[in-house]
Formats: sequence, structure tokens, C-alpha cells
Amino acid sequence: MKFVEDVSLEGRKAEVEIKVARILRMLDEEGLEGLVLTKHTNFSWLTAGGKSIVTLYLEAGNTSLLVTRKGCYAVTSIIEENRMREEELLEDLGFKIESMNWYEDKTAEIVKKLAGCPLSKIGTDLPLGDAKLINDKIGPLRYSLTENEIARYQYLGDTLSTVLEEYIASVKPGMTEYEITGGLCNALWKYNIDQALFIVATDERAYRYRHAIPTGKKLKDHLCLSVNGRYKGLITTVTRMVHFGRRDEQLLKQYDDTAEIECRTIASIRIGEDDIAGYRANKKAYEDLGYGPMWYLHGQGGAQGYNNRDYQITETVHGITQENQCYCFNPVIDGTKTEDAFIATKDGILPITKPISFPVLEKEVDGKIFEKPGLLFID
Repeated sequence: MKFVEDVSLEGRKAEVEIKVARILRMLDEEGLEGLVLTKHTNFSWLTAGGKSIVTLYLEAGNTSLLVTRKGCYAVTSIIEENRMREEELLEDLGFKIESMNWYEDKTAEIVKKLAGCPLSKIGTDLPLGDAKLINDKIGPLRYSLTENEIARYQYLGDTLSTVLEEYIASVKPGMTEYEITGGLCNALWKYNIDQALFIVATDERAYRYRHAIPTGKKLKDHLCLSVNGRYKGLITTVTRMVHFGRRDEQLLKQYDDTAEIECRTIASIRIGEDDIAGYRANKKAYEDLGYGPMWYLHGQGGAQGYNNRDYQITETVHGITQENQCYCFNPVIDGTKTEDAFIATKDGILPITKPISFPVLEKEVDGKIFEKPGLLFID
């Protein structure tokens, strides 16, 4: 299934209208008069791929969006006003822009005036006076992806998989983890893919640490590289592994088992059913294959979208799988890890990241065939 993004203004407006309708239904259910979205993740979602992020480490974007039954608004400073109008096309998308001086934060005052009600009747994703924080109601609005979002996800997944596999195959022993990280960044930026996370584990660090952030250590013969790539707000995750030297059959068997755990987990996810099934299938797969204790050493993944994990599935955090919801699971055994994203569609599992130039492992679970990237050996 190949989706094509409608990048026209009309295509974006149609997507915005779908999401505004979801918000208005939620406001009715919660007895609220409006919703303010300030997180850059939610800005990208509601504007069909727009960007309000300037400082990468902040959760808040530089513009707040307000949705009410009377209309949609963008509250920003004079610094951002022109770009929001000319590059993000907010007015063309149906948002009336209200700006303020850069040295005054009058967001709460402006929101109250535009909504025509007390802030206590407004929902929000970040603290704003007396407005109600309702992220537990906002998150689920994003989970069911539109066709345009699926198309953006396919571009992101295909491009990220291709670039990562080409790049990791060019890495040489002696390179530091910092160098490896910088090289991949350089390879991805030209495709409008920015990076939200890197895990670069060389040699013994792949066996000792689940979250091996890059260091100055030099690669000898074993590399596990994970990256979260972001495109128009959507984030996906991919992991690939390469080993330098002769084939190690024990390592190969362990990697194959790791991929088996991932596929059994994926196969348990079904639209309309509780995704706690994925959590339980994942744990059972570890036990069945003889790696039970490893399950306790790392989170196993969950729902994905405008966050690298919308939520990590546990016994206390789980939900009903929506049509066109994205997931990513990441089983780890000391020294091996597999991780590729997928979307649960009415026609079955739609892979988002997948092997492009890497060797392919075929796995069959419940009569379904999965193609997973193999461990690349380089002599």
C-alpha cells in the first residue's frame, strides 16, 4: 500500500478540518469551550506538518493554537508573526493570527478574550493560568493517522531506512561514536529529517547499556545504531546492527531470536483490541526463547506518532488500537536489538521502516510473513 501526500493548500486544509472536528467532539464530551495547543508536537499535528519549534530541547513551540466553536486562532509574538503567515500559511489554513510584543506574554489574556469565557473552561496541553491540563484527552486525538500522515510516515520510514543502512555500511572500525553520530546527522538533514534521539553502542557498550548515548569510544568490531528521525512533526524509530569480522553463529542466532520476539509482538496488535496483548506476547516470547530475565531490563515499546513513544505499553498503561495507529517495539538481548515501526491498518500491518539494502530475515507468525533486517557482517 503506497500513500501519496497531498501537499497542496487544499490538501492541508482538509487534514486540518478533520482534526478540528475531532477537537470539537472532545470539547463537547468534556464540557469545555476551547482547546489551546502549545507543544510543538501538537502544532505539527494540527497544522498538517507545520513547525513551531525553534529551540530543540523545549517542549513548547513559539505559537499557541486555539480551537473554539467560533473559530481557530494562532497566538504568537511579533517575532514569529511573519513566518507563521508566510511560511506556515496559518491564515490560509484557517487560523486567525493574533500577535503580541516579544517582551510581553499575554497569551492567557488573548485566549480568554478570543474564547469569550474564563480560562477554567479551556483545555490546554501546557500550563496556562486556570486552564485545564488535559493531555490524556489530547493524545488519543492524534493516534488514528490520516492518509496524508501515512504518506508522510512512508516517506520518513523509507528515507530513514535507506540512509541509515547506506551510512552504517560505510562506517569503519576506528571511528568514534561521536563521529558515527555526526556522519548520520549529515546524511539525514538534506532530506528534511531532523533527529530526536541517537543510541550508538560499540562493542562492549552494546552488551552493557540499553541506552548507550554517543561517547568518544572508538569502534572495534560491533555496532548497534538507533535513531529517532522526525519529518513534519512525525517521529519514527529504527535500529540496525553491523559486525566486522567473521560470522559469529552464536551472535547470529541471538539476533535471529531478537527479531523473532519483535515479530511475535507485532503480530498480536489488532485494530479494536487492547494493545496490552502486545505487552503480554512480548514477555511470553522472551520466556519461550530462553531470555526471560532480559525482559525486565528495558522497556519494550508501544504507540508512536508525534512523540517517539506516545505511551510505552505496561500493565497499567495501554489502550485500544485505533485504525491507522503507529507502533514500534524494541526487544533487546545483551548485544542485540531489533526495532522497526509499523501502522495497524484495516488491511493488515503496514511496515514504516524496513530493510532496504540490508540482508532480509523472513519470519512467519500466525501465518503472516514478516521481513526484518538481518545482522550485517562485514569482513
